[in-house]
Amino acid sequence: MSQEELLDVLDESGAVIGVKSRAQVHADCDWHGLVFVWSAWNQDGQAVMMMQRRGRAGDRFIAQIDALAGGHIGSGETPAQSATRELLEEVGLRIAEEDLIELGTMRMERDHVDCQRVIEHLFLCPRPLTIEQLVTSDEVDGFVQVAVTDLIDLIEARREQVKAQLRDTDGVRVVELSRQAVAEYPPMILETFRQSLAAIDHHLRQGELDPTLIKG
Repeated sequence: MSQEELLDVLDESGAVIGVKSRAQVHADCDWHGLVFVWSAWNQDGQAVMMMQRRGRAGDRFIAQIDALAGGHIGSGETPAQSATRELLEEVGLRIAEEDLIELGTMRMERDHVDCQRVIEHLFLCPRPLTIEQLVTSDEVDGFVQVAVTDLIDLIEARREQVKAQLRDTDGVRVVELSRQAVAEYPPMILETFRQSLAAIDHHLRQGELDPTLIKG
């Protein structure tokens, strides 16, 4: 999404109160919407996740792993419409809206120099994937498949590295995924990871959502 594309301006409750360009929304520190689309499923008795590796030139978090897709909600889009669009644009995955599971919403507000006010809509794509079927883009230069519990251990700094499957320009191989893969994120983004992973882990273990795990 370019800086000139239009976003809905929101109030603190999430109601639409106007429309501005993405650049102007950021400049004015307006509330706006984002989507995170996580990919996870049960495989051989273990919950696993597919993550993207950020690769866009100039991205402040380049080379960090992230939700499989995500981005700004365009003006007039529903969160689910935005989620399916981002999956197709970023990783070439076509998913119907009804096949996504909405985990909940979170608010992130930063009032200092890098001001940002966003309402994050968190989705889970539970379809089993293979690392070979995904497509890189100008925003994504690789993919990582990792156990959910191992990723939680990295984020909580309980382990320095875990085994994962990596696909990049050198092909597909098993690697030791280091904590450096998430180390550049600020605390508020890591909190989005924590709550999302807790909700996903519960859903995959219990077969149902626990709405208390996404605290908004």
